[in-house]
Amino acid sequence: MIRKVIPAVSLISVLMLSPFVHAADSADQWLQRFTEAMHSYEYSGVLVYSREGQLDAVELSHNVSEQGEQARLSYLDGLPREFVQDGGQITQKISGEIVANDRIQGRNPSGRFSGGLEQIKRYYQLQLKGQGRVVDRPAVIVEIIPRDNQRLGYRLWLDKESALLLKSVTLDPLARELETFQFTSFSFEAKSESDANISSESMSHQGSLVSSSVNRDPSKTLPWTPEGFELFMENQSVEVSDNHLANMHSWSDGVSTFSVFVEPLRADSLKEGQHQYGATVVVVRSIPEQNQGRVITVVGEIPLHTAQKIAAAF
Repeated sequence: MIRKVIPAVSLISVLMLSPFVHAADSADQWLQRFTEAMHSYEYSGVLVYSREGQLDAVELSHNVSEQGEQARLSYLDGLPREFVQDGGQITQKISGEIVANDRIQGRNPSGRFSGGLEQIKRYYQLQLKGQGRVVDRPAVIVEIIPRDNQRLGYRLWLDKESALLLKSVTLDPLARELETFQFTSFSFEAKSESDANISSESMSHQGSLVSSSVNRDPSKTLPWTPEGFELFMENQSVEVSDNHLANMHSWSDGVSTFSVFVEPLRADSLKEGQHQYGATVVVVRSIPEQNQGRVITVVGEIPLHTAQKIAAAF
């Protein structure tokens, strides 16, 4: 189950964003546009997701209303898979059947870069890298460079007209490309000013409700986290495989995210090991204990050595 959701977690967290239409001359200004106006546009298109020689085609539609974000992400290749977000509820379907329902209890994980510009700049440098062209549209290239080796970097192609995201490349600590998202067809429509104002108020209200509902003290949920990562979602009894349930904690520094799954150790539990799928790493650690023991699984868009350190701290 964990492996099935890995690509979708990456897609949802990167793509469900939209910004204002104002002049922007610096990387800070472009990212501010990108983060402040999720409610400014309805957009849709088909994009390709490439990592380690594998290519997936995905159809995406996105809107924001007074109820919050509404989005649908459907894989066009292989097993029919679909992720639907309606406000704070995310539903996963496989072959038309619902296999998971998750309620967002903290900061919206689809709002990557939602931590605020100053928060992001504490842990990343922002640079303009020139101009480009994606899906026949002029774009500005913004690079997000980690200030330490506990995070990944990102290169974004933002539409010059709307500042919507047209392409994203994830980079490892040595600036090597790990995975790419890129639209191959793309359309957008500005929301009316009244709708945008209603949506903005709704999103702000949601944000104010969340901060008190989730414990952001790392010491109370994980033995160690990289500096700057905050808890944004918790879920009890998440199905991670057939007949296996785990407690899940999800963390973000405003750009990168990871989740930790804790479950009882069983004979058929996941074996210890580490894997990497594009930008997403998976580290599994078994902890034998007197009664039953635990299995710790770290999944996220972070460097492998960071995930290993999180797991080893238990």
